[in-house]
Amino acid sequence: MFRSVLCIFALILRVSLAYEDKTIVQYLADNGYTSLSRNLQSQGLNTPLSGTGPFTIFAPTDAAFAKLGNKTFSSAQLTNILKYHVVTDYLIIPMIKTPSNLTTLEGQDLMVQPIPGTLLLNNASRVITGNNDIICNNGVVHPIDTVLVPPELPTYTIAQVLLNDSRFADLNIALLIAGMTNILQSGDFTLFAPVNTAFATYQGSVLSPETPNAIAIYQAVLKYHVTPGGRRATQLKNNQALFTLHGVNLNITVNNGVTVNSVARVIDSDILCSNGIIHAVDHLLIPPDINQVASGNMP
Repeated sequence: MFRSVLCIFALILRVSLAYEDKTIVQYLADNGYTSLSRNLQSQGLNTPLSGTGPFTIFAPTDAAFAKLGNKTFSSAQLTNILKYHVVTDYLIIPMIKTPSNLTTLEGQDLMVQPIPGTLLLNNASRVITGNNDIICNNGVVHPIDTVLVPPELPTYTIAQVLLNDSRFADLNIALLIAGMTNILQSGDFTLFAPVNTAFATYQGSVLSPETPNAIAIYQAVLKYHVTPGGRRATQLKNNQALFTLHGVNLNITVNNGVTVNSVARVIDSDILCSNGIIHAVDHLLIPPDINQVASGNMP
């Protein structure tokens, strides 16, 4: 890290860079990126992008957003598009000497190609400041002339994808019992979706339509499989705690694959939906307070 910082400062001495003692979010808000700033705020991305970073954002100008015309996106799609413009690294133009694939915050790669005087992105968008980098205190801003849309931008919701995949037939029944299909039609979520064999091998007795308080139990169990915000498998980290819609955290282990709560293996990852991401798992996740839910003693 220290060596990379030294390299950046060495490059600063040799090329024309503009330094702004503010975060990239503050810089965008103060310098006429009205559409981008508004969208970052609406999707809750301004807070993480105000952190220590480092971040590089390929920032569409207002004119770039205007080129979209009347095209509309769901909230989750817009979040994916915005994340596709961010790389978690310091990237100034002189560092990019050959065509490169950069992994974005959204998870998909962005192709960056140096051309005379600037950079070309996905053969579709250009950095419009030439070789002049805008350095902020937590990263770099590169204005671009066209909004970048990820190669894979899904159109079906989580609920629709589940209905069309026979592996999740039992999960669909459980969602109907819980009255939760509407929740998965909107929002921005990661769903750890139990496949049919996860229900078939469940040994407990509490999850049954005949159980007293069955609806509350099904809701608690299923909400325990849902976390706010779409996360690809590469964004799941070892020992990570994920807050769930049930209010109790899931614990992630990454070791030759992803395991949730030490029992449920992710057997199919990154099923992209218009309102989030599905990871298929091979075991049900039962919240630790399920007996309280079953007895009706939840606060």
